[in-house]
Amino acid sequence: MQRPSIFFLSALLLGGCTNLAPVRTLAEQTQKLSTSFTPMLAGTFNSCTDNAMRKRLIMSERFDAQASEQAAQADCLPIAQASIPIARLNDVLLRYAQTLATVADDKLAVHKQEFKALGDALGGLAQPGGDAPLLDADKLYKVVKLSEHLSRLATQRLQKSALRELLDEQEALTIVSNALKEYARRSYRAGLQDELRDLHLLRSAVDGAAPREPLAANYIRTRLYLESRQLQERQKIVASYVRAVDSLQASIASLRANLDSLQAPELQQQLAQFSEHVDTLQQQAVFYAPARW
Repeated sequence: MQRPSIFFLSALLLGGCTNLAPVRTLAEQTQKLSTSFTPMLAGTFNSCTDNAMRKRLIMSERFDAQASEQAAQADCLPIAQASIPIARLNDVLLRYAQTLATVADDKLAVHKQEFKALGDALGGLAQPGGDAPLLDADKLYKVVKLSEHLSRLATQRLQKSALRELLDEQEALTIVSNALKEYARRSYRAGLQDELRDLHLLRSAVDGAAPREPLAANYIRTRLYLESRQLQERQKIVASYVRAVDSLQASIASLRANLDSLQAPELQQQLAQFSEHVDTLQQQAVFYAPARW
């Protein structure tokens, strides 16, 4: 009997772990979700400082750019300080995703060199007192296959155990992601709404000055209009982020329920929906940055 190649056996071993693909998908999309949250922290601070600068620019008789910027940053310092613990919560989410990816790494189960060395060593053994091989091709194949099987089972058991431990932290992960979601709703969106409200007041002030400076007034009206358009687009980011977080929580619950059947259609559908929400969120990233004058 011809012995199959060690690399063929390793390919079979690798194929046995492809069912962890749903876990890798969840990990990848969660990392993207965490990355997409980070600009909100800067965006909330920028909404505060830009709004303060804009009001000083339009309402002050004598505008000093440097002094106004320093005053705006001082006024908005509490917002920057409040973002520090939120950033750490987002780091927890990122570390969770990175740990999921590590546990589900299919390279953990590849032992090509290990089993090639085993086959070479066993194949070179001779029977005591003779030159005949201790193991013929058929026996050598079965011994190497057994060793691979034992290694695969041990690796899968470690992976499955680690995954169960991660998924058992579902409640804690929900607490973290809910806190991030509330920040998006209450802090990031609140800053955008403050800007939109003040833009309306500033337009009224510009209208009052228009007879004296018509060209300047028209320029400022245009800038205020463009900023209001962008602010409206930035508000959509909040809704997209909330949908993505809700989908993350549902994906964790679905993965936990289907850990012994990772190819379950309901899990595949849920992960596809999660990926779609994250993609939409990333596409809107262009609107994170405030419009500069």
